[in-house]
Amino acid sequence: MQHKKIERKALTVGIVVNILMVLAGATVFFMTGLKAMFLDTTFTVISVVSGIVATFLSSRTVRTTDRFPNGMFALEPIYAICKAMFTLSLLVFSFLDVAQVAYDYFVFGVGERMTLGPVVIYQIVTVLACAGLFLYYRRENRRIGDASMMLRAESQSTLVDGMISFGIGVAAVVLLLLPYGTPLDFLHYTGDFFITTAIVILAIKEPVEVLRDAFVELVGGVHDDDEVNAFVEEAAQRHLPADTEYDRTLIFKTGMNFTVDVYLTGVGETLNVANLSACKSALESELRKRLHIVDVDFVFD
Repeated sequence: MQHKKIERKALTVGIVVNILMVLAGATVFFMTGLKAMFLDTTFTVISVVSGIVATFLSSRTVRTTDRFPNGMFALEPIYAICKAMFTLSLLVFSFLDVAQVAYDYFVFGVGERMTLGPVVIYQIVTVLACAGLFLYYRRENRRIGDASMMLRAESQSTLVDGMISFGIGVAAVVLLLLPYGTPLDFLHYTGDFFITTAIVILAIKEPVEVLRDAFVELVGGVHDDDEVNAFVEEAAQRHLPADTEYDRTLIFKTGMNFTVDVYLTGVGETLNVANLSACKSALESELRKRLHIVDVDFVFD
């Protein structure tokens, strides 16, 4: 299906870009030993692995079987939840790691001067790559009506990765220009702590939002995209069955699968089943132009 093809193509492009960044990041980390570089590189490794998993799921969730006649779209928000949890765990681990280094320096006076080497050049390239990939993910997801939770998770992850790289790059420039023997000399030993802490504070919001939205999808919460809701409601009112009045519409989204419950009130003595079926098919056909996979149910209270 066209929506899934767009999704898989975007995920594949992301995998290739992230693999190149992992190779470059690992090289710079081994040259400098910078903890923030470890955070940056590990974050990108997660993006590579999760991208491969997402590409696999993208081709599987839409398939139907006797056991799963409606597909396995719930795997998509489960994927987003797992990735958000991994991201949060990495941020917390990185903070605790650099906090230990800072504690040893300030309390015991033990520490090593930071080696920056080619960090600045690497971070400039990485920030540009992340910015390009983030915009690409967003554009491709908009092409399919922002229906892909997996592309959203990847774009948020790429944004966080770019923020990490930008923060490291700015801090590296400052430390390179900071002379030795000044009252700020401690930054040459503990700058890694301040860089990583700032990154964690700025970045932690993104995976939390993905985690929240994916959980809502997984447990059957109502879709809250105002633009999509308005589009569905307008279409529903244009395809009302005979002898009915429109009440309200509830939209549920699981992965790329939308379930639309159109609540109606009967105003006649009888309802024509053939007409109901025809209106349902016509409404689904119109909605699929934007929402990919849609199942419409007419509900009478």
